[in-house]
Amino acid sequence: MPPMSASTEAQLVPRILYVPGLRAKPAPKVHRETLWRCLLEGVRRADPGAAAELAATPECLHLALWGHHLYDNYRDVRQDQAGIAALLADARPGKDSIREVFGIRRRANYFGHLCGDRFPWLIDGLTNEDTRSNIAASDRYFHNVDGVGDRIRAGLRSELQRSWAAGERVLLMAHSFGSVIAWDTLWSLQDEVGPIDLFLTLGSPLGTRYIRSRLQGASATGAARYPRGIRRWENLAAVGGLTALGHRFAEDFAEMQQLGLVAGIGDRTDLINPFRGAEGLNVHRCYGYFVNAATGAALARWWRSPGPGAP
Repeated sequence: MPPMSASTEAQLVPRILYVPGLRAKPAPKVHRETLWRCLLEGVRRADPGAAAELAATPECLHLALWGHHLYDNYRDVRQDQAGIAALLADARPGKDSIREVFGIRRRANYFGHLCGDRFPWLIDGLTNEDTRSNIAASDRYFHNVDGVGDRIRAGLRSELQRSWAAGERVLLMAHSFGSVIAWDTLWSLQDEVGPIDLFLTLGSPLGTRYIRSRLQGASATGAARYPRGIRRWENLAAVGGLTALGHRFAEDFAEMQQLGLVAGIGDRTDLINPFRGAEGLNVHRCYGYFVNAATGAALARWWRSPGPGAP
């Protein structure tokens, strides 16, 4: 790709490329509009000036959607509207949410998932129906049933290649299983990979044994095991999240830093996600992550960074 002039670089809008997680999502237009509102609010809570600049460039957010490869229907956003409205009005967790996050029942469930990750044969007995459903869907991806894994990665690969060809600065933002798809896609690109200014993972399972043993490159050693192109990686996880299980990626992926494959990995595993939907408190939902000031601060730092370097 030929070098771009300074004037051309100045005109380019940085790209926030978002990869959602498992479970059916709302219809694409509604989903993007909802996420955009939540993203702007999270940035506003961290840096109002950056939020104002972002609001003027809505084209910076692009969704790398893939759920249609696994699910037949869209989720009715009306099930989440009350919870989203409450987050936008005030993202601070109430006493009831904090009490529930640290309650005995949730802690027991959390411990069950930790045991299930360490001893996979216990999963059926220790996890609930939703978790087993997610595992079944992820297995379809990992085993590439009917080529579904290839199709999912191909969609994200095309989005990344389009941004790199245009010379855009890229923030690759992924929630939950979306971070697995992002990892696998970057790994599969090998030397074709372009720069990722910031890899921002939210509620990611990449540190769990179950996922790490199934990632692209898992059987390789040294640098061949990891994707290339990531300049900086920031990982955010909510307290009590049954997907992330509190893993700290600076420890789990320390070898990436030692090999010089990433300039730095930062972790925040103390977030409180107060999202309440039709099913009650859900500390893993993406909307709660998007409006969190910690997510907003990471986005604002990247947005304000003057060049291709990491925030």
